[in-house]
Amino acid sequence: MRLPALFNPSNDMALAANLRQYTPPRHIQQMEADLAALAQFWDEGPWGWSLATKQHYLRMGIPECELPTDEWIAEVRCLSSREFGTKYYKTLSDRSLKGQGNSTNQERVIDEKSILLPCQARFVTSLSSLEFIILHSSLLILKAPWSSSGRGNMLIENLAHNPDLSLTRRIEHIIKEQGGIVAEPFYADKTLDFAMEFQVKDTGTEFLGYSVFFADETGHYGGNMVASQEELLKKIDLPTELLESLIQYHKKTLEKLPYRGPVGIDMMRLADGRVHPCVEVNFRMTMGLLALLLYKKGIREDQLLAGQAHQGFSAQIADGLLSIACNK
Repeated sequence: MRLPALFNPSNDMALAANLRQYTPPRHIQQMEADLAALAQFWDEGPWGWSLATKQHYLRMGIPECELPTDEWIAEVRCLSSREFGTKYYKTLSDRSLKGQGNSTNQERVIDEKSILLPCQARFVTSLSSLEFIILHSSLLILKAPWSSSGRGNMLIENLAHNPDLSLTRRIEHIIKEQGGIVAEPFYADKTLDFAMEFQVKDTGTEFLGYSVFFADETGHYGGNMVASQEELLKKIDLPTELLESLIQYHKKTLEKLPYRGPVGIDMMRLADGRVHPCVEVNFRMTMGLLALLLYKKGIREDQLLAGQAHQGFSAQIADGLLSIACNK
């Protein structure tokens, strides 16, 4: 059975809650209702899987035998955590810096002269461990294990010398509720956000294309370019050998995981040409993949895709940029 497509961007929040009966905040409910029509642009299935997503399909009358098992969803939840993303990044970083002994060039990502940033992200499970990192860092970005579009990100500057009680309480709450938090250096010299989009199948992993997006300093989503792959590659402006080796690495790594479905891996390019190869690993639909699908379907001109222009939430393409706006 082909499952009806579903736009449920609250799924990352539902993964954090890990409840069948999850109710997102009111403004997120409104966004999902206003932008439900976006689901027409992909073939089937939800934006992302969680126990709450499965419950939604059950309420629609979809037989449970046609839906993923709770055990599979639990695996997807673990993969979707930034804790796993940090491990994924570290493994990639270790391979790129050390090589693989007698492995072939195609199996290696790149040698010790790599322009890839080494992994400096750490997943910590206590405030005391985080305080030690903060003490030795002037500028950090903290990320909740489950969140999307930058909503769970916090920019921390000189917190060791200028304590912020409300911020400390928020961090403590995240650690208590989600089991930890990711701490990573803040890269102030970022010049571009981009991603690689994949589809993981039983028969292997397919590279679908590149996406280029815009986000503010803490990762809050701003929009995606809707353009040809040639235009996006010009914008990315990185060595073809590097990009191809990353694609091959991700394809081989992703297909070994229990997950099947779309995956978007966010990256960034810095002013000196170095690359952060694994800012996020998204085991779900992404705005980048949506932008790619819209271009392939010939939907490229300025137009309203979902919602209403002057009230609630709307999704549109304007000046070659796919974006979501809240029209109050």
